[in-house]
This record gives sequence, structure tokens and C-alpha cells, in this order.
Amino acid sequence: ANPALPFAYDAQHPAGKAANKEALQAEIGLTVDASVPLFGNISRLTDQKGCDLILAALERLLPGTRLQFVLLGSGDPELQQAFQALASEYPGKVAVRIGFDARLAHRIEAACDFYLMPYRFEPCGLNQMYSLRYGAIPIVRCTGGLADSVTDPRDDPDRANGIHFHEPTAEALVWAIRKALAVHEDPEAFRHFRLNGMTADFS
Repeated sequence: ANPALPFAYDAQHPAGKAANKEALQAEIGLTVDASVPLFGNISRLTDQKGCDLILAALERLLPGTRLQFVLLGSGDPELQQAFQALASEYPGKVAVRIGFDARLAHRIEAACDFYLMPYRFEPCGLNQMYSLRYGAIPIVRCTGGLADSVTDPRDDPDRANGIHFHEPTAEALVWAIRKALAVHEDPEAFRHFRLNGMTADFS
């Protein structure tokens, strides 16, 4: 059991994940609805982490797409302000917390359906492995350790546990998010990805 989480869950007992999602939605001001796909990111706000790509992709998707997004991080003041402005424009759909809070980071990973990592480069990466264990399906740019630890269905449908995209562009990230939304719409595929992630072994 993780003391940072209000509800326990694991690969064999996943019901607590939906309860953690609703608890986080209430805590950070998102519309409480376990059925809405929730995307998250916990990061230093820098170009290397692709935060500008997340902003651009969300600006395209939010007006007509059923999704939510939560961010925890700090860094470039312009990026901080841009994310805060996005949250003001889309209350109930976007929540932004500037700074770092280790316990909140655990609650975000536990609540999210998908975790965004559009990094421009990353030798290893840890958050994709955390996300897999927490059942948050990682969406990663195919670089370094992200490509090595996340399996896209095009590479191995049986072991698929996440989504790859290749170009460091907003268009490519929009495509990957739309692919994630399609997975979310297919309950069997969604369970398959999540179970593969939660049972992955990186020892």
C-alpha cells in the first residue's frame, strides 16, 4: 500500500484506481467523472521535456475533445504562465499546480489514465516506469530510454503498454493523444495496455 494514496489498488484489484481518480479530480478542481480520460504530466517546465508541445497539442484538442489534463511542475516562467492561462480558459478540464509536491505526484500518477512524455531527448527516464506501475499508460516520444521501456502496439500487440510517436511536433503529439483516446474507447484494449504496464518487470 502507498501511504500517499487514499485508495489501494494493483493489477489484480484495479477498482481503487478509479476511486483515486475521482478523489484527485475533486482535490484539484476538475469535473469529477471517472469515465473522462485523464492525461497528466509531472515535469520541469523546459523545452527539453517537450512542455511547449503539450501546450500546443492541448490548445488544439481541448475545444472539441472529451479529456482532462493535470500538470504538476515548475520551470520556465513563460511556460508556467501559459499553462496557468490554459487552466483559466478550461476550468474543470485543466488543472495546473506550480511547484513540486511528492505526495501529490503519487496521487497524479495513480489517478491518470495516460501520462504525457513528449521529451526531445531522454537517456533513461523514470516517469514512464512509474506510470506503467501505476496503470497510467505512457505516451512517449520514441527516444532513448523511453523507446526502450514502453512498447507500442505496432511493435508488439501482445506486450503493448504505451504509445510511441516520433517527430518532436505538436501534430505528432496530437496524433498520439487521439490514438490514446481510441484505446480508451475500447475497454478490452484499455485493460490490456494497463495490465501489461502494471506487470512490467524492469529489475
